[in-house]
Amino acid sequence: MLYFETCESKLSSHQLLVPLIELAKQRGIHPDKALKGTKLFHSDFEQPDHASSFSQLEQTIKNVMTCHLGQDISFVLGQHLLHSICARYASYLFHCSNLKALLVACKQLQGELFPYFSVRMFTQNKAIHLIVNPAISELQPSVYRFLLEVWLSLINGFLKWRFANTQVQFQLPYTTPIYIEQYQAIGANLLSFGHHFTTVVISKEALQSRQNSAIPALQSDIKTLANSNAIGFLAYAESFLIANPRATLEDLANYFNTSGATLKRKLALHNSQFSCLKDRVLSQQAGFCIGQQGYSNSQVAKVLDFNDLPNFRRAIKRWFGVTPSELRKVRI
Repeated sequence: MLYFETCESKLSSHQLLVPLIELAKQRGIHPDKALKGTKLFHSDFEQPDHASSFSQLEQTIKNVMTCHLGQDISFVLGQHLLHSICARYASYLFHCSNLKALLVACKQLQGELFPYFSVRMFTQNKAIHLIVNPAISELQPSVYRFLLEVWLSLINGFLKWRFANTQVQFQLPYTTPIYIEQYQAIGANLLSFGHHFTTVVISKEALQSRQNSAIPALQSDIKTLANSNAIGFLAYAESFLIANPRATLEDLANYFNTSGATLKRKLALHNSQFSCLKDRVLSQQAGFCIGQQGYSNSQVAKVLDFNDLPNFRRAIKRWFGVTPSELRKVRI
């Protein structure tokens, strides 16, 4: 199977779930309380190859967040993940010659490094824009932010360690948090809030930044890893819609080798629906074309396969809450 669903036990428990429980335990929360509603027990994790589902991880995150253990817990978890990933995949990551080569390696290792998000790339003359989306299931805003903070801590930690003089911009889709101190560790000039999407912006110049102490001849071939190559349910669906922007529900159902009714049920189990997925794919393309490429309405409408401009304008208003002309004046 090329994708996995939210209730399938396909994720290594020792990557994120177990460290989260241990961190909560250190702060006074009993593991049983952290695992409430997951049908998991702390003793289950004695198996080094124990696998759990994304829904179990999500429930644990919700449980831990209700315990008010401090706003730094997600960032601390990201630093733990950084060290565990580097210990396991050092030979694949530490010897990429530059940042561009590292991104290629991370793309190939995505399911191993951080399978909870998918990344969509847009390219312009001076920079690349990486838009970060949920890969498995749609998430409550608080859970999405928690995982995003883990991811930010992980990425920023690696960049500061291995690419000390390289600047990468992070654009986040929520207002400035009250606990801004945790974000300031990343760098105030590298962060901005209130955007429509989570986006990482890397200049073409920065892509050529050399990695500290890298020796390309020592880099291990990623093909030697016994990867499953499976990706999350939403990421799998979106990959088809990105390649086929005019696809219908039935087209996507055929891609999944199932019926339209079954696909609707699957989408509902992942807190999504076909129209929402398609809107995200199209709105991200439109936002990039308008905000970064400076395309006219007719140019963007053509890219998105809209038959007429009124329909295009209505879509922009629905996606962003403003007209195309107003959208050009705000941050996307």
